[in-house]
Amino acid sequence: MLLQSLLSATSFARPDDLPPTMRAYIQRSATNQSFEPAFAVPAVGDLHRRYSGLTTSCEVLLQVAASSVNPSDIHPSVAASELPLVLGSDVSGVVRQTGEGCSRLKPGDRVFGDIGANAHTSGMLKTKTKELGGYAEWAVALESQLGVVPDAIGLAEAAALPKVALTSYKALVWYTGALNTSGSPWADVPGGPVVLILGGSGGCGTTGLQLARNFGASSLITTTSKANFDYCRAAGATRLIDYQSEDWWTALDDGSVDVIYDTVGQSGTGARAMAKLRDGGRYVTITGALAPAGAVKPGTQQHMFINSDTNLDSAALLDAIAQLMAEDKLRMSRLTAFSLEQVPAAFAASETHLTVGKLVVNVTMP
Repeated sequence: MLLQSLLSATSFARPDDLPPTMRAYIQRSATNQSFEPAFAVPAVGDLHRRYSGLTTSCEVLLQVAASSVNPSDIHPSVAASELPLVLGSDVSGVVRQTGEGCSRLKPGDRVFGDIGANAHTSGMLKTKTKELGGYAEWAVALESQLGVVPDAIGLAEAAALPKVALTSYKALVWYTGALNTSGSPWADVPGGPVVLILGGSGGCGTTGLQLARNFGASSLITTTSKANFDYCRAAGATRLIDYQSEDWWTALDDGSVDVIYDTVGQSGTGARAMAKLRDGGRYVTITGALAPAGAVKPGTQQHMFINSDTNLDSAALLDAIAQLMAEDKLRMSRLTAFSLEQVPAAFAASETHLTVGKLVVNVTMP
């Protein structure tokens, strides 16, 4: 409530009233990341000046409330010409300024999004790089990268959801047929599919379980440690496999699963997934663990995708995700908070691969 009052009071300040510097966590070189107490505040127009091939979307300036930690945030591939650069892909906050042509958002809107898109520099060589900026008090984003946060959702939770929710939504909808053109869930599987989600207690697993449940899975299996069984059940899992005592590829019968979503990337996962899929089954991974071509069963499909390749125009997907959030069907119930100065500790926690839910970075949250 304190944060909301603070931001409401300052949301409509003129751009020239903004401070010249801000607290930020930045990448200085390929091997040097650091907290910076006085880094330059970005300006509307920076993105189109720095990057080529962006959508025609206008830019907005955000007062950042919070961000989060995803594995891809720890060692992002940033072109040397773009350094120093503020890190952080997820963002939530309040719009303070909109650029020319903006029509969806206005100053004062509470927004969230994943601004960690893969992009190219605007120079002649157009080197591949990352658009980032969530680990700072101010950030510039494309209007097309942001959704409006439902009134009942806090900004810390909103910051935890964009990348993992977008990833799971794309995985299930784009690559497993969870929604057809009429919006019907998994219409090609009468009664709903049997779905296996590998890694149910992480960020993508948490969102994947909830989305699969809402899309109509008839049975929802996941792997996690026994300590996280209750957490995954609350997210929708109907069968739990303790990966510390049992291998999922021996626990499940061959040809018994319709959809497999892999968020873990264990060696050999692709070939093992093929053995478990039914005819017409679909396997999607976000880690690259595909089956060798010779192991792909006739009639099945496998896909690997990188969420950041398709994050310049996410507004429609975020609207769908926000609706599920408003209906209490997609939430991030387990948050572990760090301050902006504690980003290195948050990165270390992420690299243990034991995070349940999400790690959030409270930027201006009280």
